[in-house]
Amino acid sequence: MYSACVPGTSDLGERPGAMAATGPAESVGFTLAQLGLETARRFGEVVGALGLEPRHFALLRAVGGAEGQSQQVIAEYLQIPASTMVAIVDHLELESLLERRLHPTDRRTRTLHLTAGGKTVLAEAMTLAMGLEDQICAGFEPAQRDRLLAMLRQVAGNLDVSLAALPDAGGHRPAHV
Repeated sequence: MYSACVPGTSDLGERPGAMAATGPAESVGFTLAQLGLETARRFGEVVGALGLEPRHFALLRAVGGAEGQSQQVIAEYLQIPASTMVAIVDHLELESLLERRLHPTDRRTRTLHLTAGGKTVLAEAMTLAMGLEDQICAGFEPAQRDRLLAMLRQVAGNLDVSLAALPDAGGHRPAHV
């Protein structure tokens, strides 16, 4: 076991302020949690400037990358429960960013498509998100960024986390659309 990865395993002794120097900051889990919270907060602010929530951005991005897929396929990809997916799609449709269309061969299925406004907002959101990405990776060489992403994918695999899944996919929290 890596003691530096487990909070409370370093020798803090009786030194005041020792926790700040050798405690949670040396824990991978705690550090990822802190960075995750701050990154999510900032990302929420970035897309919030366009009237979106992170879940809206995730759905618009998924639809933009797979235009014409069924609502069910996109929900499965993002691991969004059906009831949450319906609420998010309803909201984005009300905002004229997304539209449901009848499937050409299956009348029971609806496909998802970005509207012209949705494409514009997604492009603006991507630009803003890349600005945050640049801030997060300031000072990194491209190879360092690639290595960090590879290590984070490995952590995700270790935790059995799908990187395609929407972080707030529902289940234990009420949906905020």
